[in-house]
Amino acid sequence: MVGASAAFAAYRMLGLQEGYWSVFTVLIVMQGSIGGTLTAATDRLLGTLIGAVLGGLGAALQRTAVLEVGLVLVIVTGLAAFVAAVRPRLRVAPVTAAIMLLSAPPGAPVQDFVRDRIIEIGIGGVIGVLAAMFVFPARSHGLVIARTATVLSHIARMLGEQARALETGSALPSSPEHAALRQALATVEAAMKDADRERATRLADHQIPASVPRTLWRIRNDLVLIGRALDEVLPPAAIAALATPAAAMLDAHASLAKRCAAALAAGTVVDRADATPCYRRFGAALDAFRKSTQAATLDFEASGRVFGLAFAAGRLHRDLLDLASRADEIAPGKVLTSRSA
Repeated sequence: MVGASAAFAAYRMLGLQEGYWSVFTVLIVMQGSIGGTLTAATDRLLGTLIGAVLGGLGAALQRTAVLEVGLVLVIVTGLAAFVAAVRPRLRVAPVTAAIMLLSAPPGAPVQDFVRDRIIEIGIGGVIGVLAAMFVFPARSHGLVIARTATVLSHIARMLGEQARALETGSALPSSPEHAALRQALATVEAAMKDADRERATRLADHQIPASVPRTLWRIRNDLVLIGRALDEVLPPAAIAALATPAAAMLDAHASLAKRCAAALAAGTVVDRADATPCYRRFGAALDAFRKSTQAATLDFEASGRVFGLAFAAGRLHRDLLDLASRADEIAPGKVLTSRSA
């Protein structure tokens, strides 16, 4: 509301003929955080520059016949679309080029028309960023934390499903959590980029380690490996020897994932609790099973799944502890320092 009002007042005071583009730009670029708004405003301005130049060149040809205008439109938007395909950040360029070409007033100086569009959109972008900074400012640090917590909730649920499959001695059912987890991970990466942009432009600072998104992806890959080991029922001998300690270990790591999310939100150190003891008990049970006569009777495929589960569990344990260490780095005090003033 504030951004749209400011853009309206600005273009009326400046006497811009089609200054409503300033209002449109404010509404388009304002996102859920300062960093997201800054990214959107920068992308729109760059795309507008390219689209305005291409559209202006097409309008400068002063074609009036329908076929000629259509041909110029195809060529101009094709060039702009190629630029957008090479640089997806500039996806607004074809739209701007088409608007510039089709809305240019007959007989008006093309250079003035192009200049005014760039000024109008530039004003809208600046006002959008300023509104995001000073009206209920939401910095990307908080978004990274919130979206990481969402990822960890998916991880905890998936670990719980895997533990239940082991306890019941059944094959692991297909879970919709995999698709949701991938989408949630993508939002963490996007928020992290916005937070880094805020820091680069000195709008805010954060101490979220850059390795957090990578660690989350590694944990997701660990879950995939565990799922592959459990997509068929393990041999009865392996179930008898390993199901209980393995399920306890997965439940303990699900709890660790939840505690990581809670610690990130509260700015406290992560409580490791029983994750390592449960993992060691699973390792001891695995060593005992490996030395038993039952293990020698397993065929190649069954052995691969049993020891694949052990390998994936070891990676999961290391990666979750690594994530807990990254969370501990954020814990002391308030890490967000605003520089907007």
